[in-house]
Amino acid sequence: MMACSDEKPDFTGNTPIKINDFNKIFKLATLPIALSDTNFKHFTDTLVIGRKALVQFIPDSIVENIVSKKDKKSILHPLCRIEKEQEYYLLLRLQHANSFEICVLVFSKKNKYLDFKVLTDFQDENKGSRHYGKVLSINKEPSFLVEENKMNEDNSLIYEKKGWAYTDSSFRLIYFDSNKKPENAKVINPLDTLPMNNIFSGDYGRDPKNFISIRDYTVPNKYQFFMHFERENGNCLGELKGLMSFTKNTAIYSEKGDACIIHFKIEGNEISIKEDGNCGNHRNMTCLFNNSYEKKRKAKKKK
Repeated sequence: MMACSDEKPDFTGNTPIKINDFNKIFKLATLPIALSDTNFKHFTDTLVIGRKALVQFIPDSIVENIVSKKDKKSILHPLCRIEKEQEYYLLLRLQHANSFEICVLVFSKKNKYLDFKVLTDFQDENKGSRHYGKVLSINKEPSFLVEENKMNEDNSLIYEKKGWAYTDSSFRLIYFDSNKKPENAKVINPLDTLPMNNIFSGDYGRDPKNFISIRDYTVPNKYQFFMHFERENGNCLGELKGLMSFTKNTAIYSEKGDACIIHFKIEGNEISIKEDGNCGNHRNMTCLFNNSYEKKRKAKKKK
């Protein structure tokens, strides 16, 4: 890592900031690097970034997902910058009272905002523990791999590994492996509030843990979707967000750089899902996305 500038102007956001000046406060990273809760202080700058500064370059709705307007106590710090041929990445550290989160922002070389991802969080209570460890590894692509390990009282190891990469205009899960049973928590649907006016748009599912949501897209015959499943008491789970291209009532998910191919067919109010190719990056190795769901009726708006 090497610093790009010794000057540290005011980045509260109360005055206009040039994005090139903003980028310079992020130290240039030499990849690969591995970050843990014990070595982040060697990478994190003490400079504080105001929420208003982010809003100058990123839509307010996106910034709200990183740090809420109501959050007056959390502090943003620049972490590092990753330069690639087509885009660049800015990593932020969001410090809370007893934890901190790591977020990555992606911009084009023309400084256009492209996407963001909250990669993981680190809890103070786990720092330096002999029974718990978490590492964020960033390779030269770059891809972002979060490895979490926990030792139980019976000395059995519980692990989870998730890899993310920016590809085809958004962050995507490219690797997943775990022996951890999922917590009984609500699944967050990132498409939940998006429009569903087109013929195939809607929510199809069996229960809150097994469903596919299909939403309108800007290109004719294309839809965006998010699907999630959990079976076998949580031992079998998968999740995928992407675009599907329709020909009549059949559609396919197939994207560059992803060996996973999924076929969809809608007949009446039912969608059938059949996996093709290698989708192991999006689910446990022992189960498939193959399933069928009925379309749910739209909730009536209250008068």
